[in-house]
Amino acid sequence: MNRFVSYSIFLSVLLFLYNCTSKTDYELMVQDGLQSGIEQDSLFLGYYFGMSSKDFFSHSWEMNHQGIITGQTKIVYELQDLTYPALMEFYPAFNNDSIARMPVSVGFQGWAPWNEHLNSNELINELIQYYGENYESNFRIIFIPEMNREAHVDIQGNREIRIYPESHSNVIVEFIDHSNQ
Repeated sequence: MNRFVSYSIFLSVLLFLYNCTSKTDYELMVQDGLQSGIEQDSLFLGYYFGMSSKDFFSHSWEMNHQGIITGQTKIVYELQDLTYPALMEFYPAFNNDSIARMPVSVGFQGWAPWNEHLNSNELINELIQYYGENYESNFRIIFIPEMNREAHVDIQGNREIRIYPESHSNVIVEFIDHSNQ
């Protein structure tokens, strides 16, 4: 009996340690991306990971002056490359004065409750195809523990692109630099 109790305690401790140290599929994807040694810094419209806040503001001012983007607290860009025109609203998160994350909210311009064909599910499908072609991405649905939800994710080196619904009409496309978190 004493031997059985000792063996049970030993197995319980091993199981506990295993559960504490095992990584999720998402964490393994991030780890594999970082270990690949591939550095991806390009985002869109000339923005890139590592861009300083000064360069970001200068670049944004120039594009605003040319009429490419608009906005004040968020930058707005009209995306014409989808079935229907969409608006992208974005503003980066900086870490150590360089772009480390770029969350983008995207919505079809013509969305309304009576235009069901312009909902976020349809938009997600188009964005997966669009970013798949433009970034040679292969998205897969994976659970992201920090968000406690699933998203369409592609990780190439340090760059992650994740796509998930924000609301019935909008989608979030988030670019993350895992080497600067």
